[in-house]
Amino acid sequence: MIPALTDLGTSFKGAAAYYLHDKREEGEAERLTTGRVAWTETVNLATDDPERAWRMMADTAMSQAELKAAAGVKATGRKMTAGAVLAYSLSWHPEERPTREEQLEAARASLAALGLEGHQALIVAHNDEPHAHVHIVVNRVNPETGVAAVLSNSKRKLSAWALAYDRGRGKNYCPAREENAERRRQGEKVDAARKPRAQFEAERDTSNDNLKYEFVRTEQRQKDAQLYDTQRTMREAHARQWAELKRTYDTVKQRLRTNVRVQKDRKADEIKEAAKPRWRDLFKMQREEGRRFEARERHGLSRVVSMLMTYSTLRRENPNLDALTLFWSMFSTSQRRATFDRQQENERRQFAKQIRDEIHTAHKRIEEGAAQDFASLRHQYGQQGDQLRATQDQQWKDLRGAWQKRNAERRQAYEPFNSRAQRMRQGQRQGRGGRSIRGDDQAQPRRPSGPRPS
Repeated sequence: MIPALTDLGTSFKGAAAYYLHDKREEGEAERLTTGRVAWTETVNLATDDPERAWRMMADTAMSQAELKAAAGVKATGRKMTAGAVLAYSLSWHPEERPTREEQLEAARASLAALGLEGHQALIVAHNDEPHAHVHIVVNRVNPETGVAAVLSNSKRKLSAWALAYDRGRGKNYCPAREENAERRRQGEKVDAARKPRAQFEAERDTSNDNLKYEFVRTEQRQKDAQLYDTQRTMREAHARQWAELKRTYDTVKQRLRTNVRVQKDRKADEIKEAAKPRWRDLFKMQREEGRRFEARERHGLSRVVSMLMTYSTLRRENPNLDALTLFWSMFSTSQRRATFDRQQENERRQFAKQIRDEIHTAHKRIEEGAAQDFASLRHQYGQQGDQLRATQDQQWKDLRGAWQKRNAERRQAYEPFNSRAQRMRQGQRQGRGGRSIRGDDQAQPRRPSGPRPS
């Protein structure tokens, strides 16, 4: 099994045009034949038609923002700097004759090895080579969350999967892959160029394989972890302290507001209760005036008094009232009665307004008294906030000092190993220059050329 990754692309249309149709020779006219396509298969797509499949994949990639919003994923974070089209191939040895089901199983397993089993994919099998092979076109954008897959170390993941695949089939068509896997297991970086043996051994002596270095590194990491725990605990404690201070302030402020509201309601009830006797007196007086009005209306001579009172009331209400309306109202029984009723209604309204003014004045005095309490509360909150901020700033200052001390201790602990590695590198450079390497880093002079003395 040979997996081969291509560079990330941006066009599903271009990828589909290449993998779903035959190759064109140089100078050949455009054609859309599919002779080399043995079969196709879709993954996580609601269609078996490859032409519709790549269009749906393109639509998913273009709808990435909407998918994130629907899944509740924040739009912030790592951006997809490369394309959304991942393409790679799986090739079998010419001696192997895998069935379609075996090729499909291998393709799906490779997707799982890359962590892309939930992504949309199009599998295309070709028959234009003597060996069986399939091409897989994958959409990096997850169709459920809109998050783009991270493809770091994809080549190494596919290599490890192919090694396990061949071992499971009892085949070894790629011995170099076995050798590279063994070298990686021993800690060698196979992707880089091979290092000289002396340099490799010098770096190995100062790496994780060195027991003394491992002990020092473990100890330093434990000390760093303790300081990290202190920093994290302090940050959480600071957040709780500010939240508690804010919660206390809000609680006290709400209590003051509730107290003000209760005082206002109580004062309004007191004023209304005290006004009840005056209301009774007013109603009693208006009833007596009503009886006198009715008595005057029953006698012709006394009716003149009602007319004069009506005239006085209308003039007081509207000095610019025209004479015709004025005299018609005076001589109309219904108008005299309406004017009399309106006068009594105005008296009741004026009295009610006096009660409301008394309540408003009392409420204003209560609010003025409460304003001092609110101002005192804000002042206390500001003082406590300043004190808390000063205390936390000092704690952060002390923590920065502890980190500076910790960094110095770490450098001192690693200094012997760093110095040794530096000496080894310097020795390697001197060795490449034609000098031998000594423990004291002093180069021996070359022996003069010429015949040796007998």
